[in-house]
Amino acid sequence: MKEKIYTIPVNEAYDKDCECPLCELEKQLEDEAVEYALGAAMMEPDYRVESNAKGYCRTHFSMMLEKNNKLSLALVLDTHLEEIRKMLARHDKETAALAKAKGSLFKKSGAVPVSQKIADELHNIQCGCMVCSKRDNTMERYADVLLYMWANDENFKAKFDKSKGVCLKHMEMLLRAVPKSLKDSQQGPFIAELYCKQKKELERIQQDVHKFTLKFDYRNKDMEWGTAKDAPFRTIDKISGK
Repeated sequence: MKEKIYTIPVNEAYDKDCECPLCELEKQLEDEAVEYALGAAMMEPDYRVESNAKGYCRTHFSMMLEKNNKLSLALVLDTHLEEIRKMLARHDKETAALAKAKGSLFKKSGAVPVSQKIADELHNIQCGCMVCSKRDNTMERYADVLLYMWANDENFKAKFDKSKGVCLKHMEMLLRAVPKSLKDSQQGPFIAELYCKQKKELERIQQDVHKFTLKFDYRNKDMEWGTAKDAPFRTIDKISGK
């Protein structure tokens, strides 16, 4: 199959020797989105309006802190805090009324609905993240591309066969993409191949991590590490994603 611009990132990810090529893609997307948020996005009014409202999750705020552009981050935080304070200010009258309200055995104070409403809005802020949203939308498209390539590109299918599989998070993502991305006749073979590959790769990595534990027994001090030396790191990558 002739390579197209949307297949290049997936092909390049599968050229890497790693536990999950899709994690490599995801990390690249996150890095690019964080760079954009602290760079070009500062001059995009529509993006700023949305980011002021949604903000970023703890992980991506931490990534921003690691960058050198602290001024842009401070500007992002300044306007995001302003939106949070506006949200809370919408409940000033309700909360002031609660301070004066007197509940009784037969009359509720009305505190619970107000509490739930504020809690729901705070939950939306905690769950809102511009980087997560962009990453997840793009990763769904990459899952579609990967399945299309598996079904139509023999060269890519060979790469897929030789890979170390994917992490459990991206195994779930691929399985959920099957119904809309593959024909009925292709769905069973892909699911079976992915399932068998994942079982094989999980067995491989457990052998490594088990060998890692054995190396701490003095009787095995002369045993070669082989591929087990970084097994805990790779095992976590395989289970939880990189």
